[in-house]
Amino acid sequence: MNDHNRHGAHRTRGQRGIRLICLGTSAVAALAAVPALAQAETSDQPQLQEIIVTAQKREESANTVPMSISVATADDLKAAGVIEPRDLAKIATSFNYSDSYVGSPIYTLRGVGFSDISLGGRPTVSIYVDEAPLPFAIETRGAGLDLERVEILKGPQGTLFGQNATGGAINYIAAKPTRSFEAGLDASYGRFDRWELGGYVSGPLSDTLSARIAVEHRDMGPWQRSYTSGATNGREDFTNGRFSLLFEPTTSFRANLTVSGFIDKSDVQAGQAIAITPSIPAAAPFVTGLLTYPLAPAKARAADFNPGEDYARDNHFFQAVLRLEQDLSDSVSLTSLTSYSRYRHRQYQDIDGTALSNLDQFTDGRIRSISQEVRLAAEIGSRANILVGGSYSRDKVLEDGLLDNSESTVAYTFVPFGLPLFESFRDINNQRSRNMAIFGNGDVKLTDSLRLYGGVRYSRNLIRYSGCTADAGDGVTANSFSTLLNVFRAGAGLPPVAAIAPGGCFSADASFVPGLVVDRLKEDNLSWRAGVDWKPTDRILVYANVSKGYKAGSFPILAATVQSQLEPAVQESLIAYEAGFKGTLADRTLQINGAVFHYDYSDKQFLGKVLDPVFGPLIRLVNVPKSRITGAELEFAWTPVLGLRLTAGGSYIDSKILDNYTGFDATGAVRNFGGEAFPNTPKWHAIANADYKWGVGSRLEAFVGGGLSYQSRSNSQLGELPLLATKAYTLIDLRAGIAASDERWRVTVWGRNITDSYYWTTANANLDTTVRFAGMPATYGVTLSLKLR
Repeated sequence: MNDHNRHGAHRTRGQRGIRLICLGTSAVAALAAVPALAQAETSDQPQLQEIIVTAQKREESANTVPMSISVATADDLKAAGVIEPRDLAKIATSFNYSDSYVGSPIYTLRGVGFSDISLGGRPTVSIYVDEAPLPFAIETRGAGLDLERVEILKGPQGTLFGQNATGGAINYIAAKPTRSFEAGLDASYGRFDRWELGGYVSGPLSDTLSARIAVEHRDMGPWQRSYTSGATNGREDFTNGRFSLLFEPTTSFRANLTVSGFIDKSDVQAGQAIAITPSIPAAAPFVTGLLTYPLAPAKARAADFNPGEDYARDNHFFQAVLRLEQDLSDSVSLTSLTSYSRYRHRQYQDIDGTALSNLDQFTDGRIRSISQEVRLAAEIGSRANILVGGSYSRDKVLEDGLLDNSESTVAYTFVPFGLPLFESFRDINNQRSRNMAIFGNGDVKLTDSLRLYGGVRYSRNLIRYSGCTADAGDGVTANSFSTLLNVFRAGAGLPPVAAIAPGGCFSADASFVPGLVVDRLKEDNLSWRAGVDWKPTDRILVYANVSKGYKAGSFPILAATVQSQLEPAVQESLIAYEAGFKGTLADRTLQINGAVFHYDYSDKQFLGKVLDPVFGPLIRLVNVPKSRITGAELEFAWTPVLGLRLTAGGSYIDSKILDNYTGFDATGAVRNFGGEAFPNTPKWHAIANADYKWGVGSRLEAFVGGGLSYQSRSNSQLGELPLLATKAYTLIDLRAGIAASDERWRVTVWGRNITDSYYWTTANANLDTTVRFAGMPATYGVTLSLKLR
């Protein structure tokens, strides 16, 4: 395609996005006439509570924010069984969770996600606690402790939350210290000998100082069982805590210090081997038991792993956040947000899903991060708001993975050369990044019903990298590669190089010289957002906007015999067009929100494959030049009668790779990926929840409820290979119980995935096996909640 045609194609996609906004705005504008009819409802109808959010870094009603937001209160989250970020798919449309085989979670919003196997992989859906960043997805497991609510902001959030929020931002709002004494306790027991104990205490320490402490511990017996040996796996041992001090010496100054962290000693989940797919078929007969290995039954609990190994994690996270707020006047405020965090990661994982040492990995990693944001916010009369500020962040990620592939076909790579088995190696990754940004955001009312808004952020990012694939330390692999590389050099007419030392790097450059790869990636970008909203009545908001966001580039961690495999993927960007509405109808008993959107993607980062000259297809990060997403969402909440609350939602996401992009699939075959959907992006997602409560005498109330979530099929990697497909599935939860009318105590009996649906969140092709990671089978239990005030 010549330049003229290429630019024309880009204009065409942009025009489609603009037409989509116009169509959506025209369609929803008709809602302005609905409240006149709906208000005829009787005045004794229950009403939905107004929810206050901080999506634009100021407190305002969710119904006045011109973007798609899914909001859930602490009570909503408890009722739905949402414990960790992965569970948000139960209450938020367009949100998807999947596993990477090294335990890093992959969060996706509206099809925008990032699959990586590095601790330092930068997400596209960023997670925050009270606006303080959790920079890496591996650090987010404890975010759901002791909350007021969670806000899921959809679409690019780069202007206010920075890069790496192209899919959206999830902001957990923690419960704050109180001026009067409060305490609470939750205790649960359920299947697999699972018990949870958590609680909080909050209250004043003086007239100006108050404190809150919250802790929880989750413990569960093993839920996975080896179908060949009877050994068990899947134990949970997770402890989480948060301590917060709130200092308010005057009405104009507030200081909030929060210290939080978790200790994770849980087992790493084992995969299910669903196919034997040798990397070197000719060597498969020499790997005892590989070709005849029994595949996993289609049951959630069935798995396999090397017996006698310790799969318990030894992972620790700590974060300290200081938030200072000074009201300079009634309309001007200054906010400083300082954060420091560190994470330690030590875990052993059987990746291949068999009892063979086909591909096992022990990962030792550390992450340290600091961030600082300062911003000034001002209200200009009653018609405008502005916010300006700057931010600085620095991250350091050290990762060292020791891999054992002694019972794999790859182990025989060098045997034809008279060399010993290639049984082990290390992946080394050292990244230091620094980001600086300035930003501004504002809105102005043109009339009482029409408002313009916009924002911009300029960011500069620098990543310094050093890494390689190295000998495990015993010198065996170093000796093999020394011999092999010198054979290649001799064939190229080059003199031999010195032998690789035990523990040394064997990743080689174009001249077959091994060594540590030292590189840097320096990028800058300008994120922006502009839009308009219209309020034809107090209860209807119609909006349309366009925004551009970026995700920082990334260096991979992977097995690389050639140094070029360790080249980074550059930053990706997308332009997002969105139109939507929010309506409060039927005498405030019905809330309906909807949106249509179109994203034009450039240089999207995928976890693809490269054809390694020695080992065949290996993982690497790739940039796909052009792709797009088109979709729609609809959510509603309804309280038709006293005590009954219904919520439901659905989303449609059509993602597609464009321009006949060609690359390697998981088998190493060259494929044209043009027209394919993104990995981990189901086209349809639907949720529904219902809760009903009624009085039992004057002091008690009973309640029943249930939830349903559905995701259509998707695929875990590029190529749409059937073995890597994720099937459609539906999960159903039920709950019932009794409580005191004043909410001082509550007893809940619950069941999750009550139909015992067998489903999996991802599938992965490894050296000689393809594995799935199954979701939890049916669980059930009882929870006792107490509150003191």
